[in-house]
Formats: sequence, C-alpha cells, structure tokens
Amino acid sequence: SSGINAEYGDVAQVCDLKKKQTNYIRGLLSDLQKGIVPKSWVRYTVPGGVTINPWIIDFSERIRQLHKIVEAAQKGQTALKELTVWLGGLFSQEAYFTATRQSVAQCKGYSLEELKLQVSVHNAPVELDNSSFGISGLKLMGAMHVDGKLKITEDIMTDLIYTKISWVRDQDIKISGKQITLPVYLNNTRTTLVETLNFFTDQDKFYERGVAILCTALS
Repeated sequence: SSGINAEYGDVAQVCDLKKKQTNYIRGLLSDLQKGIVPKSWVRYTVPGGVTINPWIIDFSERIRQLHKIVEAAQKGQTALKELTVWLGGLFSQEAYFTATRQSVAQCKGYSLEELKLQVSVHNAPVELDNSSFGISGLKLMGAMHVDGKLKITEDIMTDLIYTKISWVRDQDIKISGKQITLPVYLNNTRTTLVETLNFFTDQDKFYERGVAILCTALS
C-alpha cells in the first residue's frame, strides 16, 4: 500500500502544481481521468474492468481490516482468533482456510485429513470455541438463508451477515437432514474458486439456478 500511497501523493502534488509531471505520472493521471485502475496499483485479484471509485473503496476497507488484524495479533493469539474476518478483504482467501485448519489440527492434535469444514449462519457474531472462526461479508447469489436452511429466492444477492466456520473431525460430524454443497468464489466473475461450503436445505435446483457464494461484491 505504501507504493500506491506514494503514487497517489505524487498525483495530488501535480494537481496542486507542487510537482512536475513525469511520463509515469502522466500515465497515472490519464488512467484516473478515464476511471481506470492503474495497473501498478492492482496487487491482488479484482474483476476485469473494475473502475477506480469502487476499487478505492474496496482498497480502503482492505487496509482498514489489515490494521485490525495487526492490532489483534499484537494483543495475542486469542484476540486474533476471535476477530471477525471479512473474507473478501484478505489478500489470499485460500491461505485463510489453510491456516485455520492447521490451527485447529495443532490445537486438537488431529491430522489435517481428519478435519472437515462445517458452517452455520447467524445474524450477529456468536461465541466461538477453539475449532471455530467468524467470517463476515459473504454474498449469497440466488438464494437466502432462513431458519438455518437455504431457500431459493428471486433476489439477485443476499448478505450472510455472520458465518461461523468450524473444523470438525469427520467421525464427530452428525448430519441430520439434507445438505447442498455450494461453491465459494472470489467475486462475480466466478473464475477463482476459493472453497466449498455445505448448507442444510429442503429444496432442489440450486445448481440449475447457479446459486453460489461470493467473497466480495466488487465488480
């Protein structure tokens, strides 16, 4: 982010006539005037064609979360684990799932292969045990979560306000009811598969309707 901040500062100084233009800054100004995100600013995966205004909002939220993670880490492992994470704002969603799984395996003394991902959705943060973690900001496309189950809806997108993920030993999982496995994509281009999550449901045709979960609504 420091490189982006420096370049943004250079652009601001040129606009204030406090600094001379260079070819590089001229290119940045040209991109910004067209609403294009400069290539040098794109350090993580974003949808192709995303314009500068939503990108800046998204980037600011990512940096804000990064500061929260650093602050929690400085307080200790417990504070870090209890932090609700905006999954879409991480720079590697796959690494988050890997790290949480490894954390539980180490804490419990289980092998990674024994642990399976379980999920529950809530309207607010809930108490977490040493196998669980809290996620915010997931977007459910083409369905909604009501009374512990997924239901197909005509709404394009609904929010999963708080999602609790738990790594549980396969032999300890007791399934009571029908489940559907949904893909979790990074964004609405659906080109980057992050994970799959299982939800309870009484309905069918989720796959036919393209129901999926997105980590971020940035488009």
